[in-house]
Amino acid sequence: MKRSRMIAIGAFAALLLLAAAGLMLRPGGPVQRAAPLPWQEPLVERDLDRILADSLRVLVLRDPLTWEERPKAESGLEYELLQRFAKRLGVPLAIIPLDHPDSMLMALQRGTGDIIAAQLTARKDRRRFMAFSAPYRSVRPRLAVLRADPQHGLPESSAAMLGPRVDSVELSAWSPFADPAYRFGHQNERGPKIHIDPLITPEDLLMEVVMGRHAATIITDARGLHEAGRFPVIEVGDELGPPQELRFGMRKNSPELLARMNAWLKEPAEQEARELFFKAYATAVPKPGPLKVRKRIPVEGDSISPFDEHFKAHSAHMRFDWELLAAMAYRESRFDSTVTSVKGAQGIMQIMPRTGARFGLDSSSAMEDHILAAVRYINRLDTLWMRAIPDKEQRLRFVLGSYNSGPGHIIDAQRLARMLGLDPDVWEHNVERAVLLLAKPRYYMLPEMKNGYCKGSQVFVYVRDVLGIYRQLKARPRSAVGSPKAVTTDAAPALGVLVDP
Repeated sequence: MKRSRMIAIGAFAALLLLAAAGLMLRPGGPVQRAAPLPWQEPLVERDLDRILADSLRVLVLRDPLTWEERPKAESGLEYELLQRFAKRLGVPLAIIPLDHPDSMLMALQRGTGDIIAAQLTARKDRRRFMAFSAPYRSVRPRLAVLRADPQHGLPESSAAMLGPRVDSVELSAWSPFADPAYRFGHQNERGPKIHIDPLITPEDLLMEVVMGRHAATIITDARGLHEAGRFPVIEVGDELGPPQELRFGMRKNSPELLARMNAWLKEPAEQEARELFFKAYATAVPKPGPLKVRKRIPVEGDSISPFDEHFKAHSAHMRFDWELLAAMAYRESRFDSTVTSVKGAQGIMQIMPRTGARFGLDSSSAMEDHILAAVRYINRLDTLWMRAIPDKEQRLRFVLGSYNSGPGHIIDAQRLARMLGLDPDVWEHNVERAVLLLAKPRYYMLPEMKNGYCKGSQVFVYVRDVLGIYRQLKARPRSAVGSPKAVTTDAAPALGVLVDP
């Protein structure tokens, strides 16, 4: 962090401490009591009776564990819990999204909302201004660190706070673990420095790590379970300290609302339901360690697969070597020409029916026709990206990403990379990071994004896997690499370069 920013943050923190203590320094005079803070007391009378005649208003931040808006739907862990509470009260739930945590307390005291849902803890400084519900769950801190990428010479990562490669860790001031009274289990003289940033939310800070702008941050175990599967570039480490309890915030003059919520939270049936919600918002956490450099496939002698001669024959009509087709076929189907995916992709090259129809495939097409259709599609994608990405090796990555997800999503990822200050013409660490973000509504619902949701982790891994296999096959001993042989077929027309009409 730059020295000027550290000084500014230090001054900002000092002013907050003075304000919280109710003191002001006046030039040329003694220390005096400050005027009451505008958010110090409730500014409306609105308790359960008023809510029952109206609606339950909830102030939220855009966060997958609080509330997210997606096409024709809303989701979020705290949102779904409060939906159940509103249903119990028999009133509509009104969501009021805010852009920054700093505006939430003022909106609560004014009556804009009745409850703050922002994964809050009952910190001492917050208890001066609002009341807190009973806890609905507890969370522990974990280190989220950018994985090492040996393929590109990045340093080794560490899942331990004391790892020698992790010198500093960013922590949002709105994290449950930014409480001045909280103590991490690792803290000692050799531990990394923790920088508390008052200007960014935990969600935004994790996205900064995904984009490579920070090496590490501290997140809750709940966020780790929810996000780790989406972002293979993130390694989630072990627990770093004791648990913190998450609660909902309310005005101090809403005792009946507080009592009703606390009674609801303690109901055994609701406790069981919450456990199910916690599981629904969790995924398997990938194993620690660096990003995979490549996948190996078995190669015996000169043969890669039973279809080598077909790959060689059809590769004569494209700009890439025949081993690329073999690498793609292995990654797509393990050379099984009969397989159909859960989404309907078919054959050895796993081509979707709609795409296949554009390149001459139907239900009666033979295995070789699928290879031919794949070559035609690769040529089309190569032509599509040729002007934007003139370097052949770099363009191959965009072609593979487009083959896996469709070119529209990769074009969106390129636009998003440009918007986020990443290089839109470079795949590694740039467009491949942007495509990961297209799994999140806050990004794929931007007006500039034209193709909606994309399972970016699948694209990210697919491109790396195919390139790794391709490199392995190209690096075989020269004696195992034969020259293309002619194949007698009835369906091998000249392909040429296909251009969109």
